[in-house]
Amino acid sequence: MENRLKTFRTQRNYSQAALAERLGVSRQTINSIEKGKYDPSLPLAMKIAELFDCAIETIFLFEPNSQENSKGDSMLDKLTAKAVRVIANVQGNFTFDKWTPQAVQVIQLAQQETRSLGHNFVGTEQVLLGLIAKESGIASRVLKSEGINLDQARVEVEKIIGRGSSFLEIQIPFTPRMKRVFELSLQQADQLGHNYIDTEHLLLGLLLEGEGVATRVLKVLGLDINNLHQKVLEEITSEKIEKSRITTTRNQESSNPIDFTSGAISARFCSFLSSFVELNQLGYIVTNTGFRLPNGDVIAPHIAFYSKEKVKQVPRIYPELSPDLVVEIKSAFEQINTVQTKISNFLEMGIGSAILINPDDRTVTVSIHKRDKKHEVNLLQDGDKLTLPNLLPGWELEVSQLWIN
Repeated sequence: MENRLKTFRTQRNYSQAALAERLGVSRQTINSIEKGKYDPSLPLAMKIAELFDCAIETIFLFEPNSQENSKGDSMLDKLTAKAVRVIANVQGNFTFDKWTPQAVQVIQLAQQETRSLGHNFVGTEQVLLGLIAKESGIASRVLKSEGINLDQARVEVEKIIGRGSSFLEIQIPFTPRMKRVFELSLQQADQLGHNYIDTEHLLLGLLLEGEGVATRVLKVLGLDINNLHQKVLEEITSEKIEKSRITTTRNQESSNPIDFTSGAISARFCSFLSSFVELNQLGYIVTNTGFRLPNGDVIAPHIAFYSKEKVKQVPRIYPELSPDLVVEIKSAFEQINTVQTKISNFLEMGIGSAILINPDDRTVTVSIHKRDKKHEVNLLQDGDKLTLPNLLPGWELEVSQLWIN
């Protein structure tokens, strides 16, 4: 995107190196931003705006039409210009770098609801509609389990506040009540021991504030606010248990780096696969790179492949989409059942193909996801060829080529 960062920097007599030091990034990052080669993350954009004491949109010239029309592209596409402008209007002690992408998208959706009703503010009612519309969040899941749907809620919101005659195109401010909700959301996150703000915290903030249009709408739709608050807490607890089940094995191994043999096999496998993928422009091979689950958790397989069709634009941070292929290599410090559990969990997430490479017995296990959970599993040994005809037609690798001795 276009920006005025260089202009602001030179006006304040900052060199690129000096500005980079103030922001805690590299000089190359500053250079790339100024040349339009790199779009800053939301926290970095806000940090830059704070340093120069101005609004984000004063420095960064967003292109709202192209971004608003994009669907499922990079994380930056989802953090649209207008969502950033909305968040930039919040004052006080709210810490924006704790927002998950899902929470930011709720604000974007809330702004869209404001625009559709012709109003010039974002209040609790618009954020409630955003929470319902953001289907992958805990908030939406709880509300829908209570029988609340977006169309019903929209009707009740319009009954209470009516339709406006205009809206502010560039800056749509939050109401004072909504700012109070943000403060309560942060308090709830702190009390729960969370270092992030997600949709569940925003919903808890709405319920605790208790006087806004959002709670009036929920009461009209037959919900008990106290019971709903308890259900949100129960869902958070339930998801924490599930998240622990998925990520425990990853955490257990995190204290030990991968061993030499497994590391060499990883590099060799990447080399074989990358040469084919890059030659045919099929997508991207990444190693130890995280992707974000719908619940906001980030996990990282040893090796992952994203098809070009899935990744329309390379994301700067964790993509909110799962790989087409994951590869795990058993290290000397792991039990085989631990790695098998990781593979099983990846398949349960809907990842199409998963490979487990076991240097101990020189085997490669290929698992293909099936909807009925009766996944197709093939065990390969020396003398066999590894192929993925549905995902990478034409690619093959002799299993014996993986081993280093």
